Amino acid sequence: MPQALVVGGTGPSGVPIVEEFLRAGFDVTVFHSGRHEHEFSRAVEHLHGDARDDADIGRLIGGREWDVAICTSGRLRSLALALGGHTRRLVGITGQPVYAGTVVPTPGGALPLPIPEFASRQRVATNYTGKVAEGEDQLFEQHGRGDFEAVIVRYPGVYGPRGPLSHEWAIVKRVLAGRSRMAMPHDGLTYFQRGYAENLGRLVFLAGTRPEASGQAFNSGDERVLTSRHVAQVICDELGHPMEFVGVPTKYCRGSFPLAEKSSLLLDFSKARTLLGYRDVVDVEEATRRTARWLFENPEFGSEVQPAFGGSLSFEDEDALLDRWARLTAEYEQT
Repeated sequence: MPQALVVGGTGPSGVPIVEEFLRAGFDVTVFHSGRHEHEFSRAVEHLHGDARDDADIGRLIGGREWDVAICTSGRLRSLALALGGHTRRLVGITGQPVYAGTVVPTPGGALPLPIPEFASRQRVATNYTGKVAEGEDQLFEQHGRGDFEAVIVRYPGVYGPRGPLSHEWAIVKRVLAGRSRMAMPHDGLTYFQRGYAENLGRLVFLAGTRPEASGQAFNSGDERVLTSRHVAQVICDELGHPMEFVGVPTKYCRGSFPLAEKSSLLLDFSKARTLLGYRDVVDVEEATRRTARWLFENPEFGSEVQPAFGGSLSFEDEDALLDRWARLTAEYEQT
C-alpha cells in the first residue's frame, strides 16, 4: 500500500488532506505537535514532535521511506533536507505573501489581478514572508538534483473549522454578542482570496499524486471570491442575525473586520484547473456558511483566533466611532 506523510496533518487543511489520501487507499502518517488530535475515518499513525526542530525531524522521520510527503507546517527547508532521497514526491505548502506587493493594506494595493504563478516574488522582508521564496528555491534545487519530485502549493487566506486565521470570527463574535451594527472598512468592497480547507485538501492531493504536477508551483483557493461585505452578509444570513454594516474609511476602523482592510487580491487558478483538473469541492458561499456555523457552535475557539485576522477593535470603541460617524454624516447631509 502506498505511504503518505502529512506534516501538520491535524491542522485546518491537514485533516482534509489526510482524508483525501485515505480515500485513495494510502497508509497515512501525520507528524504534528500533539496539541490538536483528530479522529480520522480510519487508522492513521501519529508522530508527535516539533516540525521546526531539526532534532525532532531527524528522530521522527529521518531514514523512513514515503511515496509522497506533504509539508503544511514546520520548517520547510529542514523537512526537505531530511526527506531528500526518502520520498518520491514532496509537496511544500507556502503562501500568497511570497508575491511582491501582496501585503499592502487597503486602499494602497496596485497589483495587476489575478496574480499568476510566474509573478514576481518578494525577498526583502526579514520575517516569514521574506523566507518563503528561499524555501521554494531550495525545493526546486533538490528537485533538480533528483532528491524528489518537488511541487509547491501557495495557500491564500485559509478558512474552515479550527482555523486560527479565521477572518469570519470578526462577524460571528458580533452575532454571539447580539450586536446590531458594525463598522465596515472601505464599505466592504475588497475582494480577497480565501481558500476553504476542503478545497485546499483536494488541490494538495492532486498536487501530490498527478504526474503533471512534478516540478510545478500552483496557486490554490476557492475558484470564486466574494467581497468582504458579501462574506459578512452570508454569515449573518446563515446565523439568522440581521446586522447593519456601516461603511467607514479603513484608517478609522482598523481591527473591526481585517478581511475588509486588505487590498483586493485574486489568484489565477487556470494552471491548477487545466493541468490538474481541479474544481472546488465546496462552493464558496456554502463553505462560508459551514465555517460560520462551526464558529457559532464552538465559541470557545474564538480565544485561539489571531486578532490580526479575527479583529481587535473593542465593541466600546466601535460604538463610539459609529456614533461620531453618524453625527458627521448627518451634519454633511444638512449642508
